[in-house]
Amino acid sequence: MSQIVIAKFGGTSVANSAAMNNSADVVLSNPDVKVVVLSASAGVTNLLVALAEGCNPDVRQEKIEQIRQIQYQILNTLPDSQVVRDEIDRLLENITTLSEAASLATSLALTDELVSHGELMSTLLFVELLRSRKVNAEWFDVRSVMKTSDRFGKAEPEVQTLSSLCQQHLQPRLADTLVITQGFIGSESKGRTTTLGRGGSDYTAALLGEALNAKRVDIWTDVPGIYTTDPRVVPNAKRIDEIGFEEAAEMATFGAKILHPATLIPAVRRSIPVFVGSSKEPTAGGTLVCNKTSQPPLFRALALRRKQTLLTLHSLNMLHARGFLAEIFNILASHNISVDLITTSEVSIALTLDTAGSSTNGSSLLTSALLTELSALCRVEVEEDLALVALIGNELAKARGVGKEVFGVLEPFNIRMISYGASSHNLCLLVPGDDAEHVVKTLHHNLFE
Repeated sequence: MSQIVIAKFGGTSVANSAAMNNSADVVLSNPDVKVVVLSASAGVTNLLVALAEGCNPDVRQEKIEQIRQIQYQILNTLPDSQVVRDEIDRLLENITTLSEAASLATSLALTDELVSHGELMSTLLFVELLRSRKVNAEWFDVRSVMKTSDRFGKAEPEVQTLSSLCQQHLQPRLADTLVITQGFIGSESKGRTTTLGRGGSDYTAALLGEALNAKRVDIWTDVPGIYTTDPRVVPNAKRIDEIGFEEAAEMATFGAKILHPATLIPAVRRSIPVFVGSSKEPTAGGTLVCNKTSQPPLFRALALRRKQTLLTLHSLNMLHARGFLAEIFNILASHNISVDLITTSEVSIALTLDTAGSSTNGSSLLTSALLTELSALCRVEVEEDLALVALIGNELAKARGVGKEVFGVLEPFNIRMISYGASSHNLCLLVPGDDAEHVVKTLHHNLFE
């Protein structure tokens, strides 16, 4: 294993000049950091996504002006940066041209091309800032190594190709320069820009960590680590100093915003620890996510995922029949839908779908075509605006008294669905969206405080 550390900074960590300088301090405080992966400056990606959806000339101009202001606020604090100024202006012109095209006809490929500009700009500015501080830093276009499928909005990286391209083009540069590159974006076989889906910058950092066999991946955000639940929901939430990969992956899968679910997979494959800390207070410590932790507790954390949809499918044909579930899952697969939780009875099946952040463009999963296909087989009921509360822990399926500890305090709430036993790491409850925070507070108070 090399001594390389990959450092990734999210949008708030490169939001403005002060935040970028903080992030630069964090990078320069560790000589092992050789590759820095950046998101777009906070707010820029949302503006670019809005432009990609097509808008009238006035709104378009206003949004492009907002992007220009965010980037120029940083640019204006840098000394004599004419080259970078020209580059930023060129990218802003690109954004204008592409958003005009989007107002005539939108496409996922066009969206990815447009959205990628956020990361291209933030990395250019960060390199310039480092150079103004006399650091030997180099801008690197991640698209030259991050080869992906052509599923725009949610492209899959080609891990073998990435590995060999990194050894060829990236590894040799690390001996004497600090490489700054983009998260979230890649390119497909024809060279068109792709994106890895929301939260993809963490994924990029872990993929590069795997390809370069790094000793650690540092994810710097605006929160100093992973907590027993979202501190905005429960102010008494406690930081977890060390957590196992499986627990962290469960937390991420069930909605803990701090890490993207897929992020950890490349790191797990190579047993590379992932550190999560705050770029605002780098000395405040953080959470280390590693292969195994000593004495993992029964209850580790609570995660909350909103905007869940419950599909209940009723059919008398299910009774003693074979192949009914296979048909249902074939239909869902043909629409690129993955199911979260599932419970069945003799004549019905209930499934939950995660409709939050399904792809970069946030399009809905429940299309009329899908519902029509399902309705041909069975009666379909749809319930929306539910929330999934997941209790993450260890050996939950083997422990005694878990039901009493959990359900005893949830007497006042309506629980729509329970999933327990399939994994020893989680117990999931589906509750009405309006009750979600109360449920989390009640459980946290009982299990963690």
